[in-house]
Amino acid sequence: MRVIVEAGKFMAVGAVSTAVAVLLYNWLAYEPYHLWSPLHRHITWSYIVSHGVGMLISYELSRRWTFKQRADRKPGEGFVSYAIINIITMVTIPVGCLWFSRHVLGLQSGIADNLSGNVVGLLISQVARFYLFRRFVFHRPIAYIEVYDDPHVIPGTAEGSAVSLLGEDPTARSTGAPTRPPGP
Repeated sequence: MRVIVEAGKFMAVGAVSTAVAVLLYNWLAYEPYHLWSPLHRHITWSYIVSHGVGMLISYELSRRWTFKQRADRKPGEGFVSYAIINIITMVTIPVGCLWFSRHVLGLQSGIADNLSGNVVGLLISQVARFYLFRRFVFHRPIAYIEVYDDPHVIPGTAEGSAVSLLGEDPTARSTGAPTRPPGP
């Protein structure tokens, strides 16, 4: 059930960050309504800046809302992995779908290009990013991190009666008592 909730939140975050990126791109590149833009007619730079901002928004919303039960404790942890996965999946999958549509299926129209790259390609890349972000960036639930941060404690044991991988009494550490029972 949690994966369905996370997937829904992920789609909502994707919609918000994409909308911000598209609006920002159009303002930066084309100066609609004569609103001054520092990147007017610099199409490539406008695209890079606007989608970079969209990616930052997506990361923060994903960390704070979509995957908040899985997020790392420190802000910014996992951002490099997030950025690499985002860049690779946003470039390769839609471009691959566009190439397949044009060169294998022989579809050459603007509608076919938009459907293959901007609809099918983006939907497939969204599924891939959800899996990859969940697996490699936001990979551990917070409860797991907080309870089982000690690598010597075996997960799944009851708190207070935890068993140590090294044969130590985990409750003895906090009292200053010896960590191993006296030997025979």
